[in-house]
Amino acid sequence: MKMASEALTITEGQVDAPRVIVFACRWCALIGADAAGKQRQPLPVNFRVIPVECIARVEPDAVIRAFSQGIDGVAVLGCHLGGCRYNDANHRCFKRLELLKGLLATVGIDPGRLLTSFGTGHEHHQFVRLMRDFMEGLRRLPPLAEGRPDPGNLCSGVEHDDA
Repeated sequence: MKMASEALTITEGQVDAPRVIVFACRWCALIGADAAGKQRQPLPVNFRVIPVECIARVEPDAVIRAFSQGIDGVAVLGCHLGGCRYNDANHRCFKRLELLKGLLATVGIDPGRLLTSFGTGHEHHQFVRLMRDFMEGLRRLPPLAEGRPDPGNLCSGVEHDDA
């Protein structure tokens, strides 16, 4: 995920904008993102799209690494549930990412920082709306560094046997 942090360098004037990685299914969400760009739809700054063959290829550890490297939000956008070209792989991915949201909450990362959504390639307006709403939601959250628990405090109250 080194590529993600390098791809999202902040320039002056964009400091307040959340940094977001978007994993986009090449069959649906990527086409919608591309159409939004071709039609010059106004989109938020500081997000980068990483194309994937299917969102089922997005492993939870990639999401966790993105957060650990300072990315403010991760969006995983795929085909409509039931419309996946890979035997409903997106449905299994959805279940896996819902479990991940629970784990994120456990370690102090707001689950709202992980967006999962499903649509078709011709829905470029949906991509624009999703990105705007997601960015606005991230702006309302405290900065990720402030919202994370101190790793040193995770074991507070636990007695250790020094012997």
